Amino acid sequence: MTHLDDELLAELALDARTPDPGAADHLRLCDRCRESLAQLQEVAQVRAELPRLELPPAHVWDQIRSEVGLSTPVGEALDHARTRSRGLTRRSLALAASVAAVLGLGAGVAGTLLLTDRDRAPSNTVEAVIRLEPLAGKTGDGNADLIRSPAGNELKVAASGLATTPGFYEVWLINVDGKRMVSLGVLNPRSGGTFQIPTEMTAEGYRIVDVSLEPNDGNPEHSHDSIIRGTLPS
Repeated sequence: MTHLDDELLAELALDARTPDPGAADHLRLCDRCRESLAQLQEVAQVRAELPRLELPPAHVWDQIRSEVGLSTPVGEALDHARTRSRGLTRRSLALAASVAAVLGLGAGVAGTLLLTDRDRAPSNTVEAVIRLEPLAGKTGDGNADLIRSPAGNELKVAASGLATTPGFYEVWLINVDGKRMVSLGVLNPRSGGTFQIPTEMTAEGYRIVDVSLEPNDGNPEHSHDSIIRGTLPS
């Protein structure tokens, strides 16, 4: 089996965009690519939640360099890293985000970096939090948070107690008319997932959050095997 390109998986994770039909079909059938995407989504989530860090003046770096005995000015090293980062692939960007988080934490302990996002960027707004309850004869539960952000609406889904079974779990938004539905993507039952949705979707009646168990049969339609479900307020 030919697997999905690593850069495509990184794009899907970092941009939280819906895969094209071909890629979606492959993800439904391929455990390896689905697991790789889930891991990259976890990295992307950590990256998205990191605060933006601002570098202090050069003389502060010089003091740090003197105290820790570095031969190369820290500022020059960071400038070099920034130059090299322009050529990073999407997958490398995910790795760089993780490394930057570690560096940022270390620098924060040293008291050399300043948090700026709280002052400059509007915070996300949680519009609704609903409980996802098991349907008759099913086990498991979860939560779904509808989040408004400057980048658009997001649905953050977390689940627990879902059975380990062949197939995969998929998140859907179902219209209250009971006839129309949209797949948001594959759900990692351990780490959950965050899915971008069009701003007008909930206003148009797509308010039923449904997590289904899907077989690896290549059929993109809903399996009619819903496990947990909840409804967003209008």
